[in-house]
Amino acid sequence: MPKFTYKARDQFSKLVTGTLDAENQYEAADRLSERLLTPLTIEELNFDGTAKSTPIAEQLRESWARMQSAVPSRSVVFFTRQLATMINAGVPLARALDQLAYAEKPALQRVLLTVAEDISMGSSFSEAISRHPGVFDNVYVSVVRSGEISGALDQVMDELATHQENTEALKAKVKGAMRYPMFIGIIVFALIVGILWKLVPIFEKMYGSFNAELPALTQVLINLSNLLTSNLPPFFLAVGGLLAAGWLALRNRVVRRFVHKYILCFPVFGAILKKNLWARYCRTMAILMGAGTPILQATEISGAVLGNAYFADGIEEVYHRLRKGELLSDALGETGRFPPLVRQLVATGETTGQLDELLRKAAEFYEREIRITVESLASIIEPFLIVGLGGAVAFILVALYLPVFQVGKLMRGG
Repeated sequence: MPKFTYKARDQFSKLVTGTLDAENQYEAADRLSERLLTPLTIEELNFDGTAKSTPIAEQLRESWARMQSAVPSRSVVFFTRQLATMINAGVPLARALDQLAYAEKPALQRVLLTVAEDISMGSSFSEAISRHPGVFDNVYVSVVRSGEISGALDQVMDELATHQENTEALKAKVKGAMRYPMFIGIIVFALIVGILWKLVPIFEKMYGSFNAELPALTQVLINLSNLLTSNLPPFFLAVGGLLAAGWLALRNRVVRRFVHKYILCFPVFGAILKKNLWARYCRTMAILMGAGTPILQATEISGAVLGNAYFADGIEEVYHRLRKGELLSDALGETGRFPPLVRQLVATGETTGQLDELLRKAAEFYEREIRITVESLASIIEPFLIVGLGGAVAFILVALYLPVFQVGKLMRGG
């Protein structure tokens, strides 16, 4: 059944956002009316949670709004752990939210106070947080809803907090490993621009006095320098334009799927991204199914949180195969996106009735693999950086000093 995202006003004129399943927009509007909500916008979503057809201007407005109300994921992780501790200690939910809100930064504080107010007015915790998708994603909402239904909210919140802490720690490790090559890349770029902008013109004036034809390599470097120095503002505008064009192109699902597919083929980083996707899928499925979420709903949510359109298409295929009655292990195998280890563990879990536990073990295995790779990433990348930096410097030096080695020929005018 298609999924829709909506913005609506409740009976107190408060803005409400969320998602719901319906056959079409008219049925979605009827369901909102049954909840005493007045719909403002209703948009159909792709399987991965992205809008099917949203104008660029609206996308820009939404991106700007998200940036203004952004809450760091680390803050949400810390809040979740504190809330799980307070619930386990028997503190009423609304009071716990009120107490935790005043220790948070303004953006998260406003959200928590609104959630506490909604709960005091009769909403469930899952309903209240579902109105803030920028802070609490689908996994968070579904786990909370499952905990409410099973009466084990304290347990699922504790597991959710652990899951978020592991995810945040892994994310920090990957970011930390990326800082070194990014720093070197920025330094190299700045060095090359500085040489072309300041140093090459000096050599050009010196060689100009020879009144002779320069070697092709030197002439290429001088042409690049002239292009940069005479078009510096347009150069930076062009870079900005390319970045903006890339951002707009990625709004298109076909382009995004193509990029997300072939970025997985990159040396070293592609392998890390694949393992991260496998781990995220297995971890999401494990925590959702462990909380009692039906496998179809868990599959749908996992596809929306992967952040990769190519893999999301594979999860959508899995979803449709599950609806036809296939086993999860068979469906995963048919997509061609999952390794034998995942399929075998899933098959074993289906046989033993411990699917969530074995999915968790698969996630732990790939998370451990990522940590090992990331810890050795600097030593893996360093030779490539040295070769790249050395090649760039060697090209510039040879191009600059090649005429010096031919100075006698140049002085004779050719």
